[in-house]
Amino acid sequence: MSFSRRTVASMSAKRRNRNPKKNPAARRRRGRDLPGLPRARFGLEDMGRLLLNAPADVLPLLALPAVWLWNLAEDGHAAAHCVDCCVTVRYALAEYGLASEIQAVGVGIAAAGVEPQLHGGGDGLRPHYNEDGTFNGHTILVVPAAGRLLDPTIQQFAEVPRTVKAALPVMGPLPVAGGLGTKPFGVDRTDHFVLYVPLPAPYRDAWHSRVLDQRADDYREAGANLAANAFDIMRGEGFRDRTAQSPYPRLRALLAALDGTTAVADPRGYRFADPGSGRELRLADIP
Repeated sequence: MSFSRRTVASMSAKRRNRNPKKNPAARRRRGRDLPGLPRARFGLEDMGRLLLNAPADVLPLLALPAVWLWNLAEDGHAAAHCVDCCVTVRYALAEYGLASEIQAVGVGIAAAGVEPQLHGGGDGLRPHYNEDGTFNGHTILVVPAAGRLLDPTIQQFAEVPRTVKAALPVMGPLPVAGGLGTKPFGVDRTDHFVLYVPLPAPYRDAWHSRVLDQRADDYREAGANLAANAFDIMRGEGFRDRTAQSPYPRLRALLAALDGTTAVADPRGYRFADPGSGRELRLADIP
């Protein structure tokens, strides 16, 4: 299982090429990695490319998987951690007042004009857990309030080109109001095409497991620290004005309540300290 380990100190336009501090906030044991699969590739330049021109309504949706992917790549782990990522980002979105839903989907990737081969268990439509605990399938996040879907780990598939654009998470409009609907739909990414196939119950919930339930507190904490790290970026130079214009009330409330505080990141997590009183606050402490 994958959890945030490092923190990105700044992503302002002036400082995005500097090395971030390697303070291990929210350090957690990462589960067995997946040898032989493509390694995650996502650097600070990719993060800057993704976020610097992101509109206010999508900035938080992109910042969270960007920080998560950067951690994964820094650790040299495989990109095939879609369930870990989606569960962690779901908890992080909740810190911003945004509800989201994880769904297993059939997914296929191909160059333009080529028929994509589906992934997702069996014929691509029956995701399941293998005996060794790995998930044979793919998950994405549905964010109804934003009208968007998020696929943070699409780069895990070998068919995805090894290009800069292809390493970025997929974000697109929901095909129907509030969800994925029942019909296949596609996202054109210039140098490749991604086909998504919504699945019926129980397959769309096949990602859920007893292990995830047992580790819910760990995921919740990792999500809270991920949200705090991404929020610290979004309140910084080059992002603050857009965050202040966010359509999400909770995010604007956090920005106002934590104005002037200093970020504190250590093995106990990511907090914000008042420079006068020294009191440390987590995002969840803000009403």
